[in-house]
Amino acid sequence: MASSTCQAYSPQLCSSVGSANASNGTGSSGTLPFTGLDVVLLVAGGGTLLGAGFVVRRLSRRLN
Repeated sequence: MASSTCQAYSPQLCSSVGSANASNGTGSSGTLPFTGLDVVLLVAGGGTLLGAGFVVRRLSRRLN
């Protein structure tokens, strides 16, 4: 049985995806799908911003 959201917006797609999952044995296996988000780059960007914040804070103390 498809979800109500799937039935409301795209019933043809829901039926084809549901039958494909049932035919090849795949379905909800308990793992999350890969969304393309690169966590390493996200952490590196956050670290860069954090480091830049500390540098600006230190430079502002010297000027005052």
